Amino acid sequence: MEAGRQNSRQPPWEAGADADVGTFGTWLRQQRELREVSLREVADVTKISIRYLEALEQDRFDVLPAPVFAKGFLRQYATYVGLKPDDVVNSYLNALQEQEPQEEEPLRREARKTSWEWASGLLLALLVVALLALVAFLAFYAERRRGGVDETPPPIAAPPVEAAPQPLAAAATADAMRDVPLLVTMDFTEDCWVEAVVDDGRRLSELHVQGESLRIEAEQVVRLTLDRPDAVRIEVNGENFSMPEASGEVVSQVEIAVDGYQPPEQDEE
Repeated sequence: MEAGRQNSRQPPWEAGADADVGTFGTWLRQQRELREVSLREVADVTKISIRYLEALEQDRFDVLPAPVFAKGFLRQYATYVGLKPDDVVNSYLNALQEQEPQEEEPLRREARKTSWEWASGLLLALLVVALLALVAFLAFYAERRRGGVDETPPPIAAPPVEAAPQPLAAAATADAMRDVPLLVTMDFTEDCWVEAVVDDGRRLSELHVQGESLRIEAEQVVRLTLDRPDAVRIEVNGENFSMPEASGEVVSQVEIAVDGYQPPEQDEE
């Protein structure tokens, strides 16, 4: 009975007949192929980049944007292929935990070594500067003593006052902002991964933390993918924009277009 409980906790790619699979990514790919589902089909239906899907099946977790975003990808992947989303996500977390000690420990040692070398170099530089300053002071003092000149040091000149910015420059910046056909502004209340495709293909994919803001300018259209849609407040051309409700954790390919966008109506009091 005890042996049965231990086997039930093993990763699926190390249990029973699948013992020769080897890794999480290989197991995931074989489960998809057993169901005769192509990777392109998964990408088209779930709207997940095929680059991220290939990284999951090749155990290249460093290519993925963030663990929270990868979990959302895996839930959609598992649902479409016919696997249990919770089991797939838990297996991914176990595989990720097995990779981290091997990858992070050399990085920690290298960081400690670099930090120590930097601190030692800075301390040495400060000592050299202090020594040169002391030598210069002693030479100046001795010269003044020999010449019988007043030893009062010259007054220190006041630092120059920086000119205030010209109002004309601020007005020009404001005019430039008004000329943007489509301006999407996002304020983040919690951590959220954002992937945006602007107009004809300009793309950004990055993590934003609580308190940050993101501004996206476009000529025609912006397509957004968010792993935490409830963690961001969105404005389009200065008007509040409500994200569509989604059953999963990730909202994919929400299109905000110049022609199709209508500001939300204000309730009349």
